[in-house]
Formats: sequence, C-alpha cells, structure tokens
Amino acid sequence: MTGSVLVNPRKLGLTGFVREAARARRVGPGPETVFRLLRPFHGPELDAIYRRVVSDRQGREILRAGRSLQPTLLDLERLRSLPEGTLGHAYAHFMDRNGIDIVSFAEASLRHMSRDDYANDEAWTLVNRARDIHELVHVVAGYGTDELGEMCELAFFAPEDPRPAATRLAIRVNLAAFRRRGYRHGEEEIARAFARGAATVSLIAADWEAMMDWPLDRVRTQLRIDAPRPYEPIPPTGEAPTFADLARAAFIRCPSA
Repeated sequence: MTGSVLVNPRKLGLTGFVREAARARRVGPGPETVFRLLRPFHGPELDAIYRRVVSDRQGREILRAGRSLQPTLLDLERLRSLPEGTLGHAYAHFMDRNGIDIVSFAEASLRHMSRDDYANDEAWTLVNRARDIHELVHVVAGYGTDELGEMCELAFFAPEDPRPAATRLAIRVNLAAFRRRGYRHGEEEIARAFARGAATVSLIAADWEAMMDWPLDRVRTQLRIDAPRPYEPIPPTGEAPTFADLARAAFIRCPSA
C-alpha cells in the first residue's frame, strides 16, 4: 500500500511525558502505566515493521486473516496439558508462576489505541499480535519478569518495536535506577539481548499457534534464537524510577548504540 499504515500517531509530547511520569511515580509500575507512558505509535518504525511482516508469506497470511493469538493463549488448561518442554507448557508455567493476566494487559493497551488509529485491518492485527506475543518472547528468549529481564525483553524485541525511541529511553532510565541501587551488570545483558534479537526472523510473522506443541529447542531453531544463558536478575522494587533517574538517563548510552 502507499502512505503510512498509521493515521493517528497520538504523540505524547514532553509535557504529557512529564505528567505521565509524575503519575507513574504515584501509582507505580503496571500495564496501565506502561501504555500511558510509551504509547506505541511511531509512523516510520511501524511502517517498516508492517513491510517486514507482509513480505513474509506466513506473516502476510496471518495479517490478512486477522488472526488473534488470544484464543490460543487464553486456553491455559490445554497448554498446561502439553508435554513438559514444549512451548505451550512452558508458556502456561510462565504465566502461572508470575501471575500474569493477558486480558488485563490487552485491556490496558486498548484504552490507549483503537482500530481508527490505523489505515487497514492488517495493521490493527499486527499491533495486537505484537502486544500478545510479549510473554511468549520472554519464554523463548529466556528472560524473566524481574526488572533487568523486562529491559532485556524490550531490547530483544527491538527489530519489531514500533516505538524504539521510547524503548531506548525506558532502558536508559532503568539503567540509571539500576546504578543508583548498586547493580552494574545490566548494560552487558541488555547489549547481548539487542544482539540476540537482531539475529531472529520476524517474531510477529511467526505461526505461534502451530508452535505451541513444539519442543522449545525446535521453536528457537525455527526463529533463529540462540540458547538462553543464566543472568543475575534485578528484583523489582514496586516503585517507578525517580525524576533524578530521568535526568541521569540523558547521560547514559543505550547499550544498543
């Protein structure tokens, strides 16, 4: 198609960002905070991701069919029944262990985005699918839900991130918070996550529904993901980064650069 697939960028702006950052300090982290702050709407980046997915035969078929991952991901009873070591079993265990509810996550995002923001149904399917694979990416990449694991997941997913500038800012802000708390190993792990993600095929175009029954090693081979290695988690504090962290982030180089 000609033109952008994004028709309403919903730019937050500096004033809006400061306002939302102040709100995040009051209410703490969570899906609502994430989507209010990051607002995944950036035209050039989203258009490039759209072109990447539609250039893939499988990805093009997924978008044209308007396939949602939620029916598959919500059937945790079936996924729990799959053999240990399969993607589906590992995903269900990950969700159970971390108490994650993808419905609440999706509802939080939908309060800040709408079908009317996009030029066609395929782009709308793409952004919803990109959101819904978040925990699947955690599982196949081997990152936990600790604060460093979340930043590594963002870095790993960078090739298909529709808001890379906001993501890089979030990583730098969190690195500032890590340093303040005495953790100095985050940069190395995040840099490796960027490198690992750059080597993968399109994750949005992947047929996750079909791969649920596959052994994890086979899934990683299919997606060109190298085996995870252990890393030292950084535990969450339940607090948003401080304004001092925001200021210090301006002087921190993103590990991907």
